[in-house]
Amino acid sequence: MALRFIRDRVVFPSTRDRIQNESRTVAFPGNVRTAHIALNGFDISYVDGDHHILRQIVDISDPVINGNAVTYNVNLLLRDSSGNIDDRFQGTVDTLIIADTAN
Repeated sequence: MALRFIRDRVVFPSTRDRIQNESRTVAFPGNVRTAHIALNGFDISYVDGDHHILRQIVDISDPVINGNAVTYNVNLLLRDSSGNIDDRFQGTVDTLIIADTAN
């Protein structure tokens, strides 16, 4: 049994009209028994100037384990109060994957 950590950065390109979703897979040096994902930080911004913020979402799914690989999804949204997701936004989300490995 070994407790291992991997830091990962998820980059979200500039987009509009939807919640962004990125899938990530990280590999550990041994088979993973259990894993957890922690939010380590984030940086999100509008691309085309300043806007008021109505809602922001940074959401990380539960991990899926397959041998030595851990896969997870991150959702990102930055929205003003116009009623639409019509302004371009971008960002990064830093995660920490914590895994109990067989060796």
